[in-house]
Amino acid sequence: MRIRVLILSISVLVICSQLAIAQDEDVLGLLRLGRFQSIETKFSNIQAGFEKGLVTEFDLLDMYKVFYQREDNFRIELNAWIKAYPKSPSAYLARGVYFRKLGEFRRGTNYISQIPPEHLSYMQQMFDLAKKDLEMSLHLNPKSYLSVLHLLNIAQFEGNDEAANTYLRLGNSLLPSNFLVRARYLIHLTPRWGGSYQNMEEFIAQCQTEGVDLGQIALLRAIELEDKGVVLAEQGNKGQARSRYLDALRLSISGGSRFRRDYLKASIALCAEPEHRSNEYCQ
Repeated sequence: MRIRVLILSISVLVICSQLAIAQDEDVLGLLRLGRFQSIETKFSNIQAGFEKGLVTEFDLLDMYKVFYQREDNFRIELNAWIKAYPKSPSAYLARGVYFRKLGEFRRGTNYISQIPPEHLSYMQQMFDLAKKDLEMSLHLNPKSYLSVLHLLNIAQFEGNDEAANTYLRLGNSLLPSNFLVRARYLIHLTPRWGGSYQNMEEFIAQCQTEGVDLGQIALLRAIELEDKGVVLAEQGNKGQARSRYLDALRLSISGGSRFRRDYLKASIALCAEPEHRSNEYCQ
């Protein structure tokens, strides 16, 4: 038993060390230098740590944010990584994430009626490339949870409900305790994406029946309240919007500052006000 504990402790230290190095080191610089073995080792080790429960879904997500690029400046290097490691799930995942974000950044956040047609065309081209890579990553490693998350995002941008439902189920099977896949799916159910608040309530209720942690249920409800506040603000009902924002903040405690930064961008503005600044939901 002691030996097993020691081995597990060493594994945790190794994975944490790899995670810190991979996050801090200039991964894009290593790509430019063609040091693909170093990059491959780091990213494959992080995935292995995730599969062993030593790396969280948030850590895994953060690892690949280095490939969130607004300009297509690293395609040659990512192609070369895949050429060097043609059976690497990590390499295909990295390029898939890269293509997906190129498309999303070009589209922007405005309503679709305000997006130039050429930007929408470019987004779809990038999404098509991203899907091929993400699907290959998942084929090479059926436990590639992050590939599922990014495929879910693309399915929702494309309005493909059938694919979104498939990736939701797959994400839940790979990580039953997940938050990121469920949160992404919930956002897809907002009225602005063609859903409704009734759809959101039904999904949250479904999550409860699946045994999702009560803290996570509170965070899902906070996402719904944030959206309601944004809609009310757009309609000129600032007082009601403010009330929804405050309710969202109060439900956000278990998620901490990261959750508020990622999901409560409108609500978090209240934390700048003196009467809220010192409250736990703003810490």
